[in-house]
Amino acid sequence: MKMRSLSDISNVVLKNAMFWNGQKFEPRDEVCLHVLNGIVPRDESFVRGDEFDCKGALVIPALFGLGLDFMEPLRDDVYKYSDGIDAMRKGGFYGGLYESSANPIDDADKLTATANRFKMFNTIVGEFEVKFLGAYSKGFGTDSLAEMMELAEAGVVGFGDGNAAIPHSRFLRLAMEYGKMTGKRFFFQPMDKTLRKSGCVHEGAYSDMLGMKGIPRIAETVAAYTVLETARFLQVPVHFKQVTCGETLELIRSARKKGIDVTCDVGLYHLLLDDSCLETLDSAYHILPPIRSAADRDALWQGIVDGTVDAISVNHTPVLRQDTVVNFEDSVPGALSLEIALPAIWNKLVSKVGEARAIELLSTAPARLASAAPAQNNIVVFAPDRPHVVVESDFAGHVCNSPLMGKTLPSSILATYINSVWTEM
Repeated sequence: MKMRSLSDISNVVLKNAMFWNGQKFEPRDEVCLHVLNGIVPRDESFVRGDEFDCKGALVIPALFGLGLDFMEPLRDDVYKYSDGIDAMRKGGFYGGLYESSANPIDDADKLTATANRFKMFNTIVGEFEVKFLGAYSKGFGTDSLAEMMELAEAGVVGFGDGNAAIPHSRFLRLAMEYGKMTGKRFFFQPMDKTLRKSGCVHEGAYSDMLGMKGIPRIAETVAAYTVLETARFLQVPVHFKQVTCGETLELIRSARKKGIDVTCDVGLYHLLLDDSCLETLDSAYHILPPIRSAADRDALWQGIVDGTVDAISVNHTPVLRQDTVVNFEDSVPGALSLEIALPAIWNKLVSKVGEARAIELLSTAPARLASAAPAQNNIVVFAPDRPHVVVESDFAGHVCNSPLMGKTLPSSILATYINSVWTEM
């Protein structure tokens, strides 16, 4: 792991680009990217560096990822921070909200150590806009609360659960009462532990047909209702990660009418897939919370269209190959997404909500939820009509667990310019 040096950064001139001006894409003969000043007008003082012919490709603001987990240090045999940073560059992400299920940030020293690791991969010009969720309990357990006041003072943007099941109601109340003093938002993946039990897929026709243990929708809705009632009682802001079904969105709509401060996101793969994928018995589709029915997927898209859903999350979770080439129910859940999220979702998203809203859902809204700065001069050169077949080399590190492996995506990332580092694909 090494710091980026001056040799890694340079001015770049993009030619023949469709540039996003904040409202629409407009044709530009040239877009000049300066290592210190970002996007600048062309003049005699600009020292031309690398040139890239976009051939009409889009130049869009870089993305912000919700749900980053790079596993290190506890599971650096799976993935390292350096792998995650490479994945962000490849996928056009200038920042993200970090929370590791393997490494809870439950005290200020752990926050400092994690933040310092990320700083190792910053250029001398800029740094990744990475924000952190603190754990509201020690080790993501239900025995003792984390020092939330200390974590808030140290810089966490909110408190998370490590994607664990919602704790019992009394502990939930105690955590939210204590956390309320910080003014920070709580981030929950709504899942009732007893209703989930040992389920690994959506409870429905396909789980019944295949004889697999299912997770019913009420495992999500019961947990969501409990959180919302506690939030209403205590007046605490909450966010739901990776909502999977329309019933939960209805609860959120109702809660907002009551004045509850609740936001939510929907996972990339929950918008792209439905549980018919289980027919293959491919463990690449083992994702938690589970991929639900086609009707649920349609309800999530409706939540995107009507504005109930605030952002699209990536939930980038690496899994070792040997933990995926086993029976579905014995496999480790999780999927990579940073490198392929944009080409996988862009065209369908734009067809539903338009270009401006698509950029908001993938970049500005996730950043706003994480109290992060906008993309500013970080950009992605993107060809929406150039198909791309997903292969192992698309992914950083030595893992490639993705349900889209071998599939043809409708679009391609051609290059990224993140923190003044130009990367061609």
